[in-house]
Amino acid sequence: MTAAQPHEPTSPAESAARARGRLPRWGLLVLLGLPALGLSELAAHLYFSGRTPDFDAWREVKAPLEAMKRPGDLVIVAPAWADPAARRALGDELMPLRDAARPDETRYAAAVEISVLGERAEELAGFREEARQEHGRFVLRRLVNPSPARVVYDFVDHVVPPSADVRLSEPHAACRWNPHARIAAGGLGGHPTFPAERFECPGGVFFNVGVTVIADEEFRPRRCIWSHPPRTGEIVTRFRDVPLGAVIRGHAGMYWIIERELTGAPVTLSVRVNGETVGEATHVDGDGWAPFEFPLAGHAGAAKAEVEFAVRTADYTHRHYCFEADTR
Repeated sequence: MTAAQPHEPTSPAESAARARGRLPRWGLLVLLGLPALGLSELAAHLYFSGRTPDFDAWREVKAPLEAMKRPGDLVIVAPAWADPAARRALGDELMPLRDAARPDETRYAAAVEISVLGERAEELAGFREEARQEHGRFVLRRLVNPSPARVVYDFVDHVVPPSADVRLSEPHAACRWNPHARIAAGGLGGHPTFPAERFECPGGVFFNVGVTVIADEEFRPRRCIWSHPPRTGEIVTRFRDVPLGAVIRGHAGMYWIIERELTGAPVTLSVRVNGETVGEATHVDGDGWAPFEFPLAGHAGAAKAEVEFAVRTADYTHRHYCFEADTR
């Protein structure tokens, strides 16, 4: 009788082969499909977590935002290119044009940042976080400005009679106030919108003074006083009974579609207080939304003053100039 052979160890490959022989075909397909299913779920998670919320999704944060935001708070969206979607869903009450097209953030005591995709608003880097909430793909943070500026008078808010009037210097001509002018929009690549309430000067529709919004070098909106310089002389906007702070501070720029060509003549803004020039800022194509600040010296703190902003250039062709200013 032949002796039984000793049992030899089975390798992992042999064991797997025997298992496949005993495993039904559908079971094998399930085992092979599990890793693929896991990878597809991971890919879907990464895709949907990295997607920008659609218009309807922004409404999810309206109630939490209303609870967190306090009167006077600025609402900022990060990244900035998602701002139009947020404004469409949240409305002008939470994100008014005055804030959306702000000159900068220095005057705000606090801000609420709505963050998606893990983004942060660089302009709030110096603010201190006070509160934080997460709502799905949104993160809300209330941030406090450690040293907000105290604005005494905002000139953009007062481009109306009797606070202001406008004239051309050469030849001298008064610009007529029209509270019911025809709104004019230049369309894609054209001039910014000319509002219904504006001062209209001789020479054509471009020669008016009123509050509009331009796109800066980053195509961010900037609310400002349209002041296209005339062929000769200056276009002068005068404000009466202005309470003064220590400085007159502001920004100036041109509609970027025009400025980016870098072919236009420089434009100079002169600021005069009670007839005295306190400063001049010359804007050169390529400067973008550029700041200026003029100390008021002996005029500082005056209860009432006359302030003029005069704009001139050597060549008025396509000088879509716009400025904003306040005293603080």
